[in-house]
Amino acid sequence: MQFVEDVSLGRREQKKLETRRAIRSAALDLALDDGVESLTVEGIAQAAGVSPRTFFNYFESKEDALVTEAAESAVQVRALLLDRPAHEPPMRALHQAIMNTEYFGEEPADRERVLARQRLTQAHPSLMAYQLGKIALVEQTFAQALAERMGTELDDDVFPELLAAMAVSLVRVAMRRWVTRGEEPLNELIDMAFRRCEQVDLFNDHAVAAD
Repeated sequence: MQFVEDVSLGRREQKKLETRRAIRSAALDLALDDGVESLTVEGIAQAAGVSPRTFFNYFESKEDALVTEAAESAVQVRALLLDRPAHEPPMRALHQAIMNTEYFGEEPADRERVLARQRLTQAHPSLMAYQLGKIALVEQTFAQALAERMGTELDDDVFPELLAAMAVSLVRVAMRRWVTRGEEPLNELIDMAFRRCEQVDLFNDHAVAAD
């Protein structure tokens, strides 16, 4: 999921970014038109105007070209999290870091294509499994950044991993609701999920129905 042009990139890096986007766009168009099962690396490369070898310079498989680019968000969140004020509680700092990224902090300019990509992923178990693997790497990046911010080690303290897992789950729930309903902006759903979680005592606030 890419939101804005990075004008700080040099010409060579900008060209690489454009090629990456062209491949991803071609993969999505072909998957929507012909189905994921019919998709091939050769077909994607031809549609994007590149060679299969060039395709593999950017992506490891057709699934990689189809699912969301979660690694980009992790890099942004990590940098913003480590730059947050030291007095902020870890989860609030992570919330604010996530909401200040280009990835999650604003509604995507190509909203319908982002929705189409997410719906396609959720409709195909093979793509969902691949995306979950990517998300696991994002969660680990969050946990490592939280541990660094908190001055602890992941081997010694489970708390950073718990917070990272919760944050990723909140984003996933918001994303799923956005894909299902497609009405409220994604960034507002993510922000609402974090704020709702902050308001409750997870062990005591849920009412139990009487017998």
